[in-house]
Amino acid sequence: MDTGFRVLLMLRRHWFSDLVRWIFQSRNFFKLTGMGMLLAVPAHGQIYVVNAGSGTIGEYSLTGQTLNSSFITGLSSPTGIAVSGSYLYVAQENGTVRKYTTAGSLVNASLISGLYLPWGITVSGNDLFVANAGGESSTIGEYTTSGATLNASLVSGLDNPTGLATDGNDLYVTCWSSGTVGIYTTSGAGINTFGAPGAYPGGVTLDGNGHVYVSTLNGVGEYTTAGVPVNASLISGGYNSGVGIALDGNGHLFWADNYGGAGGNVIGEYTTGGQLINASFITGLSNPVALAVVVPEPASSVLALIGLAGLIFKSTARRN
Repeated sequence: MDTGFRVLLMLRRHWFSDLVRWIFQSRNFFKLTGMGMLLAVPAHGQIYVVNAGSGTIGEYSLTGQTLNSSFITGLSSPTGIAVSGSYLYVAQENGTVRKYTTAGSLVNASLISGLYLPWGITVSGNDLFVANAGGESSTIGEYTTSGATLNASLVSGLDNPTGLATDGNDLYVTCWSSGTVGIYTTSGAGINTFGAPGAYPGGVTLDGNGHVYVSTLNGVGEYTTAGVPVNASLISGGYNSGVGIALDGNGHLFWADNYGGAGGNVIGEYTTGGQLINASFITGLSNPVALAVVVPEPASSVLALIGLAGLIFKSTARRN
């Protein structure tokens, strides 16, 4: 039977459930794609890993497959990374932030310069926030994604800030020396401080559902966005002195172990509940201190299918 006629027949009979089931069968999915009813093929996600030891950034799939272990090279002791849209922002120990496309092409070798050991870096809209971990009065600076300075000392008086994350409204910054996590508005106003002195927090990430995950010297703790402990010992063991922690939005947490001895220089994969999935998810690294996970948004093909199914369901409901 002709593919187009089959779809029309199902629409005519209002067989909503049969149509959806038929569409999702692999052969029919590709038939519809060929007909132009589905407009795109879903993109793949990536994990970018910053190797301070080799001055490189490696690119990996969300399943841990190596895509390009030398995706970006020639960096000067890179310390942090942020991804926004089609661009990568890379902090370096020499006081600069570089900008690349997500295809690996250099856009600006000195997007921001004159920093003092920049480490944590995050993006919110058109604003780029950078934590300066060096100096007696460490700061968080605010810049545009084009490199213009908005406020070089948006937050000051910190104790070696290394990790930085934002939910678009607030900033979460880990302070290595004081062992605390500070919460500030993106305008720089202080909200709260939490954590335990001596824990040496290095990295921080948010899950978008009201939870904060903090990487310490030998573990990962989970807190609410208000700083209330959920499980301060969510993950134990390992060694992490960087900002190497990230989530994929699908219940997986990735944590960089940058210990240089046996068993180190790896990315481990865990559930957000703390269960180990793969202790050697990504290997062969060189002092991994930071990572970023990019999860593709729903492809237009999926959105088109959802829209089609919704229209059919609406039409069926009205006629029944």
